[in-house]
Amino acid sequence: MSQMFRVDLKPIIEIRNKLLTMFTGRETEILATLVSLTSGEPLILVGPPGSAKTLLVETLAKMINAKYFYYLLTRFTEPDELLGPLDIIALREGRFERITKNRLPEAEIVFLDEIFKASSAIRNILLDIILNKRYLNGTDYKKLPMISLFTASNEISTDVEDQAFYDRLTLRVFVKYVSNDLWSELLDKGVILPTVQQEIKPVTNAEYFRQLQNLVMLRAQTIVNTPALKNKLLEAFSYLKNEGIEVSDRRKIKILYVTAAISIVSAEENISLESIADALRLTVIHNEDDMVKVEKIVQQAKLSTHQETIQQILTMTSEIRNAIERLNKERTLDSLETLKELTVRGSDMLKKIPRNPRITRYIEELRKAVSDARKIIDQYSLPNLN
Repeated sequence: MSQMFRVDLKPIIEIRNKLLTMFTGRETEILATLVSLTSGEPLILVGPPGSAKTLLVETLAKMINAKYFYYLLTRFTEPDELLGPLDIIALREGRFERITKNRLPEAEIVFLDEIFKASSAIRNILLDIILNKRYLNGTDYKKLPMISLFTASNEISTDVEDQAFYDRLTLRVFVKYVSNDLWSELLDKGVILPTVQQEIKPVTNAEYFRQLQNLVMLRAQTIVNTPALKNKLLEAFSYLKNEGIEVSDRRKIKILYVTAAISIVSAEENISLESIADALRLTVIHNEDDMVKVEKIVQQAKLSTHQETIQQILTMTSEIRNAIERLNKERTLDSLETLKELTVRGSDMLKKIPRNPRITRYIEELRKAVSDARKIIDQYSLPNLN
């Protein structure tokens, strides 16, 4: 049995499935947040306001019953606002200590919004927090209980002075509003989301993810000890360089941990090439333009085996949903026949799709669409059509 299965994976699988059910069109964001928790690597979510960045992290914190700290940074934010004010009584006694109750030093999940607006003083503090998970309280360094650091920004900074800090944010996701084919599902889920959030019960706790982080360290070693995986990763680095994507030495090593974490979140018994592909998608992009280049490299290095299948499933599901909507509006024979044809094609696709945890969620969505289509077809008889 693999080292990975010494830790029960049911909790993290349950969390991922629940998040996928709650949030529409946020598969990548959900994967990235769970990978951040599992690896301990910081994540930045870059995207416009109102794209569920904060809500997703807050929901995840509730699911693991974690102490949560959120703060919106500005250029005027002072260290005391994050770390806590000075303890005046201790100061009178000659001790420099902070009152950390309900502040960052006590949090297990930290979310700092508008990260690039932070002052240089805040960034210096955060660098030590990111690298060593500690902070200076008086004359002594104190370890943080933080599992992971989440950050967000409406856009990435182009300032040269920000690049070193940006490189330390290992995981990167560019968030967009959901596509118009998902608007209907967005409304259906969005209107009940406040009620669902109030009813959230913890699935596990922060200690569980600390165990997974220890496991990630072990699994990362298997990558460099497995020639087939290591050589594929080196090949991908070469392709990246040829495409003009520079990956720092630090980030190359971090990719090992991210790959290991992805394999755990994806419930793999052995690390797959697909995990390497996902790791590259989440770590080597500097801006949105790099996403196309990385996808090209994934295909060149023959790392991805499921992306094309997922896209085919998504397309078929969307076509069936659109056909149902059209039939309900038009009630014509042509629209009924179109839905029948798509339902047959969708059913055939379900029979041929290989079973894999990475695509289970997409398969279930297609299966539901086919089921809904069959019910609609049974309801519509020819006399009722125009």
